Amino acid sequence: MKRNVGSADRLIRINLKKILIPFFIIILTILFIGCSEENSTQPASTPPSNVPLNKLSDIQQQIFTQTCALSNCHGSVNSQANLLLTDGNAFANLVNVQSLLFPQFKRVVPNNSSQSLLIKILRGEVNPRMPLNRNPLDPAVIDSIAKWIDLGALNN
Repeated sequence: MKRNVGSADRLIRINLKKILIPFFIIILTILFIGCSEENSTQPASTPPSNVPLNKLSDIQQQIFTQTCALSNCHGSVNSQANLLLTDGNAFANLVNVQSLLFPQFKRVVPNNSSQSLLIKILRGEVNPRMPLNRNPLDPAVIDSIAKWIDLGALNN
């Protein structure tokens, strides 16, 4: 009798492993995708490269709101990396703020785009490149954001 009970327990454990392993793989895949609400083949929503982003309000309207401040990314109180990029919150969450994920960098260093994590992440110099699982922003758009930073990263 004990032999049959032991065999039954072993079968139950084997069947649980067959169920739980794929379940955990699916959960990990969902967590890895995390921030992306779009398919990776979707282009980032960006203005044409000839549209200058001279002010934070331009960057907010044309980049952050459309591309970053999404519900599972940087658009809610429980935002990724504790970075909220919604209108009225981006400046306080970016300028002279130490990164949680990369503590050796500030998110935006006024007058120094080359030391600003925002530019490094947009250019793919630091992983993960943003926007996550989407096409990169146009280099001219990133250069325009860098220029805003180099001109003092004003709250304008």
